[in-house]
Amino acid sequence: MTICIEVLNRFENFLINTAEEGCEYIKQIGENNVKLMLDTFHMNIEEESFGEAIRKTGKYLGHFHTGECNRMVPGKGRIPWKEIGDALSDIGYNQAVVMEPFVQMGGRVGQDVKLWREMYPNISEEKLDEDARQALNFQRYLLNR
Repeated sequence: MTICIEVLNRFENFLINTAEEGCEYIKQIGENNVKLMLDTFHMNIEEESFGEAIRKTGKYLGHFHTGECNRMVPGKGRIPWKEIGDALSDIGYNQAVVMEPFVQMGGRVGQDVKLWREMYPNISEEKLDEDARQALNFQRYLLNR
């Protein structure tokens, strides 16, 4: 079993906010089955460079979440996806890359991520499905997946 510790931004956590802090924590634990989970939303707030953070994490990266700076699907913001794809390739990352957008307010998740407004006016299941399809194609292309 692999345990992944997520690196979160300073507004959601005070323990591990950067890839470097996460790597130091994992080294102190000293177990091969404990890894880091990086998330592009949180990286956007805390990291100076996406590529450097991913490369620094290297063998400690166990899981990777993607989402835009505005919590939308990949491709609908300003995250540097090519830089991220190149860095993942450089470290030989071959695990899952999971999209984690949040576009609808309400419910426990909406409260937890502080989503106080709908990201799309007049959202529909069809629109959500189409965005997911487009984001998957975008992500596969730019992240070499």
